[in-house]
Amino acid sequence: MALESVVVRPALLPELLELTIPKIKNLPRRHKDDGSTGTDGTRQVAVCAALLELKLLPFSRKFQNDVISATRARPGLLGKRFQEIPDIPPRTTQVEISHLRKPFTQADVDEISIHLGETYDWFLRRSCVIKVNGRAVDARSFETWAFPPNCEPQSATFDAEVTQGQRIAVAITAGLIRDRNPEKENYGVYFYCNHRLITKELKVHEVGYFVTSEAGVPHPDASLCRVIVQLQGAARLMPWNSNKSAINFGHPAFQYVRPTLIQLTSHFSSLSRRLKDDWDGKVFRFKSGKVAATEPEHVTIKNPLVLPPLPRVNKPQVEKLKSRNKAQIHAQPWTLGLVEAMAALEVIARQRLETKNRIALILLDSNFEIALKEFIVHREDLFPPSQFGRAAIQTLFERRSDVIAAVTKKVIIPKPLLTKAQHFYNIRNKLVHERATVEPTETDVATYRSTIEKILKILFKLRF
Repeated sequence: MALESVVVRPALLPELLELTIPKIKNLPRRHKDDGSTGTDGTRQVAVCAALLELKLLPFSRKFQNDVISATRARPGLLGKRFQEIPDIPPRTTQVEISHLRKPFTQADVDEISIHLGETYDWFLRRSCVIKVNGRAVDARSFETWAFPPNCEPQSATFDAEVTQGQRIAVAITAGLIRDRNPEKENYGVYFYCNHRLITKELKVHEVGYFVTSEAGVPHPDASLCRVIVQLQGAARLMPWNSNKSAINFGHPAFQYVRPTLIQLTSHFSSLSRRLKDDWDGKVFRFKSGKVAATEPEHVTIKNPLVLPPLPRVNKPQVEKLKSRNKAQIHAQPWTLGLVEAMAALEVIARQRLETKNRIALILLDSNFEIALKEFIVHREDLFPPSQFGRAAIQTLFERRSDVIAAVTKKVIIPKPLLTKAQHFYNIRNKLVHERATVEPTETDVATYRSTIEKILKILFKLRF
């Protein structure tokens, strides 16, 4: 696949040559002096790089008249070689690519088209046309916001004084997005200067990441947060680097917007994490709404933005159970596994598994048997080690009925609970030891779970 040409109507910016092929924009380049002369709109420039040669062709045939005028004024130019310039429509820049050491693949051409669509999105939506190999480039915006109730995107608009008497217009919009792509990690901070995309998916310390009290470490949990910074003003006041491919974090313009930027990045990263358990239901389905305005004036870390309160975090079931039984677990560390096993039932229930009831029942039965063992081993006042050593316990656990009989001699467990436990123990044995397969129902799992929770409360004073 050959990348043959890039055509722009109307002509945008001189730096288009650098943006067209991002892979070579940092390589050395030079202007070719073949004697061509002309005005701003009628010049020929050949940009040579290690991989290819780019040619910026003139806008019209006026070049020929300029050459004639120049040769009259400077007779020495008559010995120079001139190239006739093809006629192309006015207000058009055409870039031809040739002399490739390594040809472009179709994927490379597609990537270039995407890059141009993202970089010049604002221009493409205003009658500008960019064609790659004759095919028009589509505008690509990153403002795919979600509008959860009371968690809408926020926008801060203000002027920043970069130097004395020199100001730029600033608009910062932040929110949760609907176009999350886990593979591309398409979240973070995006910078536009004078409507041109400079950098995207920025996740560095300077914009709030890798700081615990701010946006924190970049993580899939926070991958719905996107912040778009738009700066408008004189080119000399923009915080871009020399080839307009990155932001200079030491620039006064960036330092002015940084407090507002960090607070918005931190807020929506935290919001993304708090809603992570149900993005489909709490974020993605809210496709329309309005971006709310927030006041950014005199923003500092000590004088924060006024933003909507973050929703309360729904703790996972395991955290709820551990918190509820904190004292018991501290006094009886061996009960931690019993508590977490009961919490694991919630995880199993959320999975799309056809046999999840079978898995849950086996887990419950195993947890019951482990609970009986822990009770015998750790209640030395009821089961002296001299009588219940390792060999004695091993022999005892060969028959569960003997284990239950030994425990019920020391502590009262209501007979209905033991009857239910025996019933589900029989079902478990059929699953494991018999040819016939009995598939437990959700009601079976719920009943057995309630039974085991009550027995654990009797044995260890655990709360569920």
